[in-house]
Amino acid sequence: MEPSSFAPRHPQPRASRVRAVLARLAAALLLAGLSSCSLISIKSPERPLSARDMNARILSRELTTNFIDANGRNTDGILATEVDPLVVNNALRWEVGVIVTSRSAETQLAPLMSLLDIWALALQLQGFVGDGGAGARLFGTHQAAVRALTDSYADGAHNLARSLLTPSEFADYQSFIDDYVRAHPLQDLRFARPSVVTEWGRAKGAESHLIDEVGTIPQALADTHQRLQIYADTMPVQTMRRTQLALRESGYTADDIRAALARLDERLDRLTTVAESAPELVRGAEEEVRESLREILNRLDASGAAAASAFRTERVQLFIDIQAEREALALAVDAQRKALTADADRIGQQLVRSAGDEVRHFTREAVLLVIALGLVLLGLPFAAGYLVGRARSAPRPG
Repeated sequence: MEPSSFAPRHPQPRASRVRAVLARLAAALLLAGLSSCSLISIKSPERPLSARDMNARILSRELTTNFIDANGRNTDGILATEVDPLVVNNALRWEVGVIVTSRSAETQLAPLMSLLDIWALALQLQGFVGDGGAGARLFGTHQAAVRALTDSYADGAHNLARSLLTPSEFADYQSFIDDYVRAHPLQDLRFARPSVVTEWGRAKGAESHLIDEVGTIPQALADTHQRLQIYADTMPVQTMRRTQLALRESGYTADDIRAALARLDERLDRLTTVAESAPELVRGAEEEVRESLREILNRLDASGAAAASAFRTERVQLFIDIQAEREALALAVDAQRKALTADADRIGQQLVRSAGDEVRHFTREAVLLVIALGLVLLGLPFAAGYLVGRARSAPRPG
């Protein structure tokens, strides 16, 4: 038996087919390995505000804006009809205090904390002007109108909380609010009150995670724009009321202005008459005119200085609030950046580990397959030769 008779007649095409089969098999295994890997996605650590939080922010600010506007209209009515200067001064102080405290409450960083603060403030104002409160007799015949405003504000905050919170959350919030209002009633028109957020954290045994309530960066920027708009809407009214109060406290009222102008007109008329009849008397009249002008200018200077001082104070407070908001936003962005970096690092390490495992698994399978194919390719010619040899060596029938 010649060995050449058992060798494959076309070894080169067969080797090419084997290599093609191995290449297709390797490609299939690679695709299977890649498909078994988890999809790679880098998730941002931002936590968007929920629909409930956004509704709480929008509705609580709308409720407070309506309350501030209603107080402004009520103060205008008091200024137009009230003759008691003490009641007028109290009305001006009341509106300034309402603007400052309610604006601070509605611009809390966390929407639910803002709702909590507004609710507490509404009940404090209601108790302040109600029977037995420290402000029960501050507004004379207008007391009932002020009480109606605070009652409406308190009812609105209560209904808003009930519509946004779950029954268990509402009961928890209401229990805290009742304790807070009972422990911290308003004592005067300065409206001194401890921080609701601080008291909430102390009552619950943990600080509120305010950074989690910032939301995404677009939401935080939109909130900052809205806060600036709130300050822009309320600052002119606040400055005007404080200027009016400063003028009244300095004894410079609208009647005084009209009287001073009337005296000036009279003295100018007298100066004209005297100048025409007796020029030597003009000097005395001129001195009186100068004295009147000096008096008016002094009062105007005092009023202007008071208004400028109030404006500077409000401007400093506004910049302080803006700086605090900017720092809080920077902290939130920094925390998100660190979380994103840690998340990307973790995903990268996981990807390297998964890729290494898949490569090792694929390598083992490919080696085993190559070994099996080698055994098949090497064993088939020998087996075929053995069988053919046995067939040829078998005795032929006679």
